[in-house]
Amino acid sequence: MGAHYSIVPKFHSSMFAAEIRTRINNLYSHPGVQDPRCLMMPSKRKAKILIEVVYKAGYCLPCIYMEQMVQEVLPSYNDRVAYRRIDIMRGEGKKRFLEISYALFGKDGVHKNLRLAPVPSLWINGELFFDAIPARFELEEAIEEVLNEDRNPQKKRGDP
Repeated sequence: MGAHYSIVPKFHSSMFAAEIRTRINNLYSHPGVQDPRCLMMPSKRKAKILIEVVYKAGYCLPCIYMEQMVQEVLPSYNDRVAYRRIDIMRGEGKKRFLEISYALFGKDGVHKNLRLAPVPSLWINGELFFDAIPARFELEEAIEEVLNEDRNPQKKRGDP
């Protein structure tokens, strides 16, 4: 039988605290592995914004084109922008679609008046920005606007 190797270091009671810290740091030094301890520390990095596209299905051409526009722009913003598709035909997407519909029209507007969020639509940080496919420059301007708001919290969207 061959030796069993584990990527998880074995800690012994005789190990010094510095050696333990070194081993833990080495665990998270690999590319693509996020150190969970950073979630507890205040970040000095720029805030990350979330772009969501309300998406119906693969046969909805406007949904496909809106998502493609976002995918084209994302590489320019690296880790400052996250993307999530709200697939209204599946579990979590249905719940999120209902949440954003409530945000737009209220519960009564949704349930009594049957008002729903537009499909497709593009949301940035929970705020409706586009209910039609934006031009690339419009999407980039909207992202820059939100990123600048995060840097200057006293200035809000629509303020002169």
